[in-house]
Amino acid sequence: MKTKKYILLSSAIGAFLILTIIFLMNIIVLPKNYEQAQNNPALFPDYKEITVPPNIAPLNFCIENDSSKKQIAVFSVPGQYSFKVKSRNQKFNIAARKWKKLLKAGKGKSYTVEIYTKSEKEWIKYKTFENRVAEEVIDSYISFRHINAGYILWEKMGIYQRNLESFRKTPVLLNDRTNTNCMNCHTFGNYNPNEMMIHLRRPPSGTLLCTNGETRFLNTATDYTMSAGVYPSWHPNRNLIAYSVNRIAQKFHSAGEKLINVYDMASDIVVYDIKKNMITTTPALSTKSLENLPAWSPCGNYLYYISSPPYSAEANAKNVKYDMLRIKYNAAENKWGTPDTLLRSSDTGLSITYPAPSPDGKFLSFCMATYGYFTIHNPTTDVYLLDLETKEYSKLPVNSNHVESFHAWSSNGRWLMFVSKRLDKLYSRVYFAHIDKNGKASKPFLLPQKDPGFYSTFTINYNRPVFMKDKVRIKAGTLSKTATEKHVQAKFDPNIDVNALSGATQIVRDVHTEHTN
Repeated sequence: MKTKKYILLSSAIGAFLILTIIFLMNIIVLPKNYEQAQNNPALFPDYKEITVPPNIAPLNFCIENDSSKKQIAVFSVPGQYSFKVKSRNQKFNIAARKWKKLLKAGKGKSYTVEIYTKSEKEWIKYKTFENRVAEEVIDSYISFRHINAGYILWEKMGIYQRNLESFRKTPVLLNDRTNTNCMNCHTFGNYNPNEMMIHLRRPPSGTLLCTNGETRFLNTATDYTMSAGVYPSWHPNRNLIAYSVNRIAQKFHSAGEKLINVYDMASDIVVYDIKKNMITTTPALSTKSLENLPAWSPCGNYLYYISSPPYSAEANAKNVKYDMLRIKYNAAENKWGTPDTLLRSSDTGLSITYPAPSPDGKFLSFCMATYGYFTIHNPTTDVYLLDLETKEYSKLPVNSNHVESFHAWSSNGRWLMFVSKRLDKLYSRVYFAHIDKNGKASKPFLLPQKDPGFYSTFTINYNRPVFMKDKVRIKAGTLSKTATEKHVQAKFDPNIDVNALSGATQIVRDVHTEHTN
């Protein structure tokens, strides 16, 4: 009996000693003697002097161009909370529990970051930098398409969702379940993941629509529209979806920075009524001009869009420029107003595209480029902000010397998300910037990853990211099964004069770009 007690006691003492050694080994002691550097550390991602949401995942980073063998980072909300992180490989991985406490303590204030490195015998302390923690949260989830940058492997793609409060990424629907076809233009009603729409191109082709707990497979092409619905915008009343209908073509170039040009031969705007299963439009949105990229105002009484004069297929694409317009709409009576031009390309000298009204109705973000509307391949593309009251606009300071596109507002209107190819000019990555009530933008920051070296090896694009308030709970099996069912054929509004449409009077198969990056 005594022998067993001695064995148990010895085991307990041994375990205690092991835990004590581990604890002592993990105590981080700051150096007392060091050389003070006058410069900030070179971090990747560049998480210096930024504004962050109070509910974002840890901003893990690494130190670039540093051969030091020891590194220490100190995160602190002065007088309230601080913690230390050490590294031996230039990568700083922050514990989620400590990070959350830091953001909570710093909400509406700032936290500082001190970094020490030791190369041989001498410690160096870099210049301390400061990040602000915003009062306003960011939506918990985003959804996006992953697609290869090249055209050989384009068949492998999917719609994914990412929890911004952690690093968890899960597929919503992968195209290995839908005959490796193209899937794109996913959107959600009022940021609600249970009201979802995804286009499928190539068989099985159609529109997956999930509303009120029901999933349907639609054919929105009719005898009186030139294609099925393409670029969507969900009305705030959750019963209407505005679509462009397009005849789209692509050109591939053998030289130059822009290797692909996506352009329309014709386009109009229609509205799909979910309850009536009916497509309607107005002569004002179905002209010989090329109306495109609809976007509802937050109250739903205006539809913003872009328009270009008609041009021939042989015309030089670099001469094609779009204006930005809006038209008043009464959803209760299905009555349209007269188009109003907000911004002309002849005044800006650039082509205007991707209008996106802010949820508070004060601003409208948009892109401008040297020509065209599909700007994800155009390195001249930048994001702008228009004050809807003063009608003044300016280029946001979030831009780089390469592509910025696919921007979207958070549900509270305080965060702007966009994609940029600034890292390597090839792959589109997701960035966020805080926008205050006066339209002032903070320095953007890259979507955080668990491994700060993630982007150096991940060779897939992030395409058309959108915000969601929660995760999509509709099963991928439900979506893929619905895509095998018979289409629900949309009807065309018999009260609309089809002669007003610029489209053909027969169904023209949709040739929407299936490989766009």
